[in-house]
Amino acid sequence: MTGIDTATPRTRPSSWVARPRRAANPALRLICFPHVGAGGAAFNAWLDLLPADVELCAIRFPGRENRLREPLVDDWRELLDGLEPALAPLLDTPFVIVGHCSGSVLAYEYARRLIAAGGPAPAMVVLSSAPAPAVRQIDDPLHLLPRQELLERVIEFGGMAKEILDDPELMVMFERILRADYRVIERLEYSTGEPLPVPITLLGGRRDEFVSCADLAAWSAETTMEFSLHLLDAGHYILTEAGALVADAVRGLLGREAQP
Repeated sequence: MTGIDTATPRTRPSSWVARPRRAANPALRLICFPHVGAGGAAFNAWLDLLPADVELCAIRFPGRENRLREPLVDDWRELLDGLEPALAPLLDTPFVIVGHCSGSVLAYEYARRLIAAGGPAPAMVVLSSAPAPAVRQIDDPLHLLPRQELLERVIEFGGMAKEILDDPELMVMFERILRADYRVIERLEYSTGEPLPVPITLLGGRRDEFVSCADLAAWSAETTMEFSLHLLDAGHYILTEAGALVADAVRGLLGREAQP
């Protein structure tokens, strides 16, 4: 008798997670949280940098990519409540949680909730271009800005092409996604508790005008294990450059596990 898949769209991993190159027996999985306005495809450029037995699992939030018909979610609790059961089947092998820029906020909170619930711990948490919880301040919420100013600020960060400003339809579409995403990030309240018993690696740009080196270094207080900070010759948006460093960190983890 053929089994029936009773998973709902909010819990089926294929809905929430892009896995562009699946490994039959992955040695490690990367659970990647994209920056505001982006989807799972943002990490595709990393595929050629990663070892063949490392599986990239990039989060796809509702309202974009193959989920365009689904309503956007602008509440961080609802988003994580839907994401957690979808990711659970992928945590049966060693994994690393990765957050790119604003995605670091959700990535870290996901790691905190996972460990607090007694779930499996990641081998490492890799975050980028985001201030640590102790120094994070939301003085000027971007989700409240007028459309033009909101889009201009995001373009200034480096994560969106300025040509979007010349296309009224694209402006409307991206405004909705960006405003929802920023509501999630800017309203998120980190869980309280002890520092994570997990190594944390921070990536940042030396020329980042929005997040200082001190903001990045403050993440050292969020772990009881190893902490490392890597600065690139880049600005705030470091997705492309970060891929090589993430791949190096992954090889280090795999090498460590292979030692007797």
